[in-house]
This record gives sequence, C-alpha cells and structure tokens, in this order.
Amino acid sequence: MNVLIDKTIISDLKHLERTQKDIISLATRGTIDIADATRQIDMLNKQEYKLKQKLINQVHVTKGGAPRKIVRNESNGLWMTLLPDKTRICAKTKGLLYDKLLDAYGIKTRDMTIKVVFEAAIDEKARTENNNESTISHYRFDYNRFITSDFAKRDITKIAKADLKEYTQTLVNTLHPKKKAFLQYKSVLNLIFGYAIEYDIITVNPVTAIKNAVYLKSCDTKTATSEDKILSEDEIELVKATVRQRMKESRYHGYFINGYAILLSIETGMRAAELPALKWSDVHDDYIHIHAQQLQHVRKGYTEYYYADWTKNEKGVSQDGRKYPLTDAIYDLLCELKSLQTELGIKSEYIFCHQDGEWIKTDAYDTCLRRLMKSLSLPVTNNHAFRMSLNSNVFITRCNMPVTERARLLGHSVETNLRHYSYASKDSLNDLKALLNGHSRQVAPRCHQNVINFPKRKSSEPAKFQAFH
Repeated sequence: MNVLIDKTIISDLKHLERTQKDIISLATRGTIDIADATRQIDMLNKQEYKLKQKLINQVHVTKGGAPRKIVRNESNGLWMTLLPDKTRICAKTKGLLYDKLLDAYGIKTRDMTIKVVFEAAIDEKARTENNNESTISHYRFDYNRFITSDFAKRDITKIAKADLKEYTQTLVNTLHPKKKAFLQYKSVLNLIFGYAIEYDIITVNPVTAIKNAVYLKSCDTKTATSEDKILSEDEIELVKATVRQRMKESRYHGYFINGYAILLSIETGMRAAELPALKWSDVHDDYIHIHAQQLQHVRKGYTEYYYADWTKNEKGVSQDGRKYPLTDAIYDLLCELKSLQTELGIKSEYIFCHQDGEWIKTDAYDTCLRRLMKSLSLPVTNNHAFRMSLNSNVFITRCNMPVTERARLLGHSVETNLRHYSYASKDSLNDLKALLNGHSRQVAPRCHQNVINFPKRKSSEPAKFQAFH
C-alpha cells in the first residue's frame, strides 16, 4: 500500500526502541535501579503510543483523507478496524492494533525477530512468574543451544508452520538429541511463540505443527544402561593418567587444580558441588567431613556463588553431612596438593582454589571434566560417573560392601538415609577405611570381631598432616 508518511516519526520510534533496550540492559546489569528503569520504560511507552497514533492518522484514512474507524467490540473485548480492501484487523489492545496496522501498511517501526521476542518473553517471565533463579538461566542456555544465529534473525511474523518444521527436522537430524533435550527445545519454542500469540504479534502458533512423535524418530531415545553410565577400571586409570599428564603442560603453569579435584572425586565419589566447598579444616586424622556444597544464583546479570552448609540429600537442613575414610590414596593426594600450594605461596581455607586463593567454581570444573572426557572418547563425561563407578567397581565388586555402607559413603536423600542407615554401625568407619585400603581380613556386616586394629601412621605422617590446618 503506497501512502505518504512522516519519516521523522519512524526515526523517532526506532530511537525510542533503542533507548528501551539500553535501559533494560542497564537494569539487568544492576547499573540502574529496577524501579527507576520501570518508570523510564513506562514513559517511553507512552511516547511510543503517541507517535504510532500520529502515523495511523496519516496512513489509515479513507480516500477523502478522513480517519478510518477504530472501535472496540464489547462482545469479545477486541479492538478492530477495516483496511481499504475490507480486511478486518483485530487485537486485544489499541496499541497492539496500531502495530498490526503499521505492519499491514508495510511500515516497520519495531524489530520482531526471534531473538527480540525471546528477550521480551524471558524478561516478562523473570519479572512476573516468581521463577527459580536457575530457570531463567536454563532457558537462556537452551535458547543458545538450539536456536542458530541465522534463525534468531528471522522475523517471527514471517515464520510459517512449514518453516518451523523444516528447521526442527534439520536440528534433530544434525544433533540427534536425547528426548529430554528435544523437549527442552520445544519449551524454548513455546516460550517464544506463546509470547508472540499472547501479545498479538502473530495470529497462528506454528509450534502446534511440531508433533513430538515425528521428530523423536531422529532423536536418541535409547535408555541408558548401567554400562553406559559408569566407567571401567581401565577407563578410570586412563582418566588418572591423563590428568597427571596434563599437570605437566605449560598452560596450567604447574597448577592444574581442576585435575586434583577430578582425582579426589574418583577416590571419594563426591558430588561436583561438594568439591569446591571442601576445606582443609574438613580433613581429619581418619576421615574427610563432607558437609557442604557450592551453590549459585543469578543476580542482575551475573552469577553469584555461595557456600551452603548442607549436602544435596539434606535439602537445605544440615544433618552434619557424611564422613569418608581418609584412605592412603586420598591422604597422599592431599599431601601432594598441600605441598604444591605451599611451594607456590597459595593460601586458602578451601582445598581446591586458584592461585589467588579463590575457590574453584562448579561449572568451570564440570566444563574441564567434560572436555577431558570427550578428548578420551569416553562414554560418559559427567562427574556423576565417578560416583557410580566407585560404587560398582570398588564398593560392590572389590569390597563386597553392605548396601547400608555404600549409601552412607555416597550420601543419599534424607528418605534413603532413614531407610538404609538404621542398621549401619556407628563404629564401622575404621572397617571401611581398612577395606578401601585393601588390608582388611573378611569382615561380616555389623560384626567387628574380625577387625584388625591398624597402628597409627608413622610420626612423620602426622607432622605432614598438621600442615593441612
């Protein structure tokens, strides 16, 4: 439709849009107060509404130049009007109707790309739905994982069902994602296009054409077996050897701290979040006290890490954690790390810390581990594999350990603890330590008549241990 318009109004509208984005960015980073940002955006929205109204008065007119009627239908609560060709345009608000009219007249005053709509949708979700802080981070992670930069630039109003089906087909054929990952992709689509429907940006939701059964054929829907989840003893030895090799690489400057965390995880089955929170004061003569974890949440655009004095299974209520025997292998590893930190002048209360004393971060540890495992083409790349492998290869196969003790050492949920710990002897820690060191004779469950009493470590070892504290 050829109409004469005031281009300065369009320029002003685009300037307002850029200003709004800048304010939202500043508020997200915490540079300006959220309440102040909201006031400024409200003011900009009013200016934007008036400018769009001026444009509508210029273009949406009869042949005689009179403004065309815009009315509200009381029966359905929609605002509506007719285009010159008698096409009916409807919207929930007058402002949204203005947007549709301007689009119909070919006047672009707003950016309606997939990326822009996603940002608007995620911003509203964060402000209005009282979500867990990690939920927003997961949406952003999944968006970056599944939405390509080219697709993100596309105008959402121009995406038909066939377009979205083609994009989805290419995605699953390329990535072959797990079923869970595919459903996470669908959640991102529902967020984006659901927002577009809610605010009348589009009238038809193309996500309804994405039928799960069709695309799951190209996904990895195989149920993981126990063999898929654990590592063999040879694979564990390969990981250890690779860590030791990387400790010598120049890029780590003689201090591969995540490598030491990997080695301790192999020996203890500690959770990834428990490793950064472990302190030297948690190391005792005969055991390691595992009772804390590192947690995180996003605040105004940055991730904040904090120390939580409970483990995952304790669900926010400290039950004093669990004790893991200080085996010879663990003792030697900690001595080696402490000596290295002393040599480098590193001082920190945390065992796994950077050279400036700052504790390592769980996500950085996970990333390091995943890349290392992928470089070895191992079947699993997560820290949880060490827990399961320790349970299978050592606790069950090598030590024939009772299930109550396996549960106690690995740390289960509160419900599991209550179910299985009631028969666990309180004085069985030394038995477990002997079993793990490989020096014990056969010990019957809950019977300590055959326990061998081991002598204390030589005098030089306690002196070395003193350096931990």
